[in-house]
Order: sequence, then C-alpha cells, then structure tokens
Amino acid sequence: MLKPSGAALIASALTFLSFESRHFLPRGFVIIDLPGWATPLTAAGGAVGAALLLSPLRARRTLVAINSAAALLLLWAAGGILFDLLRLFGLMDLPPDWPMFATRTFALTSAILLFRATVLRVRELVGACGRCGGPASPPPRLLGYLGVLFALPYPVLKTNWALGGTIGLDYPDPARDGFTSGWLVVPAALIGIVLSLALVHRWGRIWPRWVPGLAGRPTPRGLLLFGGWFGTGLLFTMGPAGFATAVADLISGSSANAIPGMHYWPGALFYVSWAFWALVLGPSVYLYQRATRRKPCETCDRVPVLQG
Repeated sequence: MLKPSGAALIASALTFLSFESRHFLPRGFVIIDLPGWATPLTAAGGAVGAALLLSPLRARRTLVAINSAAALLLLWAAGGILFDLLRLFGLMDLPPDWPMFATRTFALTSAILLFRATVLRVRELVGACGRCGGPASPPPRLLGYLGVLFALPYPVLKTNWALGGTIGLDYPDPARDGFTSGWLVVPAALIGIVLSLALVHRWGRIWPRWVPGLAGRPTPRGLLLFGGWFGTGLLFTMGPAGFATAVADLISGSSANAIPGMHYWPGALFYVSWAFWALVLGPSVYLYQRATRRKPCETCDRVPVLQG
C-alpha cells in the first residue's frame, strides 16, 4: 500500500509536470500568476520533504521544520484554486485555466499528504500510536481568541463599505457590489468566528445549559471538524499567496490595486489576516479532533476521555 509520504512525492512531481504543461496546453484568462520560479521551487520542496520522510532520518525537529516550510510553499502554489473551482462550475464568466488548475490541485494534494505523512512519522519517532496519537488536551483558548482577531478585518470593513462607509476607499462602494455580492461572504466569516471559539470552549464539545433539549449532550463533532478543516484549507489556499504578494509589493514599493477607488492596504490586510487565521485555526481543529475522539482506538485500544 502506498504510504502518504510516497503519495506526496508523486503529487509534488505531478505539480511540476502540470506547471510545465502550460507551455503547450491552452490557457484561460490568468487571474493569479506567481513568479516563474515559484512553482518549481515549491514542487522541489515537497519532493525533498517527502524523500526525507522516506529516508532513515530520525531528527524529529528537522523533519517538522523542513516539511512545514515545504507544505506552506505548496499551499502558496495552490493559491487561487477557489477561483479555479468557480470557473470550473460556471460561477465565473471565464473558462478554466486547465494547466494551472491541475497544478494547484496537485500542489494542494501534496501539501495535505505531506502534513499527514509528517504527523505519522513524528508519532512513530516519539512512540505514540500512529492512528490516534495518544491522549490529547483540548486546544488552548488563546488560539480561538487569536482566530477571532485575525477574522475580524474582513467582515468589519465589508460591512462598513456595504453601509456606505469609505474606510480604505476614495469613494463609497467602488466595486458597486454593496449587499448583493460584496457582503455575501461576510456571513461565512462570522460562522468562522463562532467556529474558532467553539473549538476551544467547552460549549464546542458539550451543549451548554441554555440550549433547550440538547443541554449536556455532545455537540455534532463531525460538523465542527468538517467546517474547521474546510475553512482551514480555504484560508491556506488564499492567505499565503496574498501574504507573499503583499510582502513582495512592500519590498518593491508597488501598491497597485485592481479596483479603482480602493486603497492598497485593505486587500493586503485581508490576505495577511487570512494567512494568520489559517495558522491558528489549523492547530485548533487538529487538537479538537484528537481531544474529542469518542470511540476506542482500533490500534492501541485507548478509550478516549470526554473532555467536558
């Protein structure tokens, strides 16, 4: 059976091959275009990280450091896959950019596999159960509060604009989207804020007393995990790419914006905040998943303790 590390190595190679296919396959309109060296570098990083996991190397911190950097680079290369999906399903008036859609898909797949393979290797090195990882505590509340902090810029500014405000704008509503589409994503961000808090509080594991008919019962763990991992993946495919662009623009002194009438800093703030939100939401979901396991482990027979 193919191990996650071997699958990550293959996905990294396919990332590079898909990227090179842009030279002879038809392209659609380019929305996000990284420097020409970026994707080959990320593919190489993923391949190196996967190869180290397949090697006899037992330096745990070295493996974690290298593969964390490799996964972040792969997520950078996967940035924009949301737009690819919108184009694929006809939700944007643009045909798919097939070479880059494949590139981003394989880059995201490689990042996920590399993360999984690294977790398994670290558990092996520390002598923990490869399936459940052993006992775990709920995520610290600080992660949830930081998640709220990093989530706030988008809904606050978008609500201000939808109500006619001009924070970061030269005139009201330059994109002319108002509440019809400009505010459409804000409810999702608000749900993400609630989720960030639920993952770190008791009421995210046990229904509180003020919920009629459900008080004292376990919360729908699967729903929280699905929302948490989906949100983490979405933020990781948007935030790092925008963060890297903002840093490059800061170094080069460029401050161009695609929307006339909008200052540069709101868009940069959105992407930077999403990148940091992803960095605290991901660990919150991972620790919540381990701490709220409700069935005995099939490998080590550890009986989970309900974290109340």
